[in-house]
Amino acid sequence: MQRDDGRFVLYYSGELKDWKRHHCVGVAVTNNTSPLGPYVPQNTPLVCPLDQGGAIDPSPFKDIDGKLYIVYKVDGNSIGNGGRCNNSKPPFKSVPIMLQELEKNGTTPIGDPVQIFEHDDDEDGELVESPNLIRTAKGIYYLFYSSHCFISPEYDVKYATSPFLRGPYTRAKREFLRTGDFDLDGPGGATVSQDGTKMVFHANCDHERCMYVAGIHINSTALNVTLTSL
Repeated sequence: MQRDDGRFVLYYSGELKDWKRHHCVGVAVTNNTSPLGPYVPQNTPLVCPLDQGGAIDPSPFKDIDGKLYIVYKVDGNSIGNGGRCNNSKPPFKSVPIMLQELEKNGTTPIGDPVQIFEHDDDEDGELVESPNLIRTAKGIYYLFYSSHCFISPEYDVKYATSPFLRGPYTRAKREFLRTGDFDLDGPGGATVSQDGTKMVFHANCDHERCMYVAGIHINSTALNVTLTSL
């Protein structure tokens, strides 16, 4: 994300030194106006709810009024009770998506984070993750996310909509991308351009994960999204 002063801010998930396989959200800022960096990390995490399992998958968002935010996943399944993605055996851990407002510098939180979405055991399986937020010209917020365990064929891309940034968000009736669509296997991790016309995501390919770019169309009247090219 580029700040008003021209410098770029990078949000990332980092493994904790003293708690392996658990993560918090860090932030780094360029010392110039090039997106290539170098990026200088802050000394302390931006988001780190250790009692809830940590946090991953940060994604920045600038609203129409210029206010800055990140959305992220509370990594509750990292302290789950086993099974797929460590959260398929009861009692299931909460895996919410949170919204955190930031100062203009993009590195300082304003107030407490707000929960804007929660996974549903029946619809989402073990978890939701990889949130990405955009706002259309008609003022509708679209929250893209993935559900189910990333190692399973049920891994997918979904979205939910709201006229309000903080929700509540209404789920789309169908997954946006799922295994079998366009011969894809386990698509997930979608990021949509702020103008709502392009999307990048990854999916299984030859025992690896490959990156894909797609064209999309958002109909803010019908509140649906369609894939126009891949």
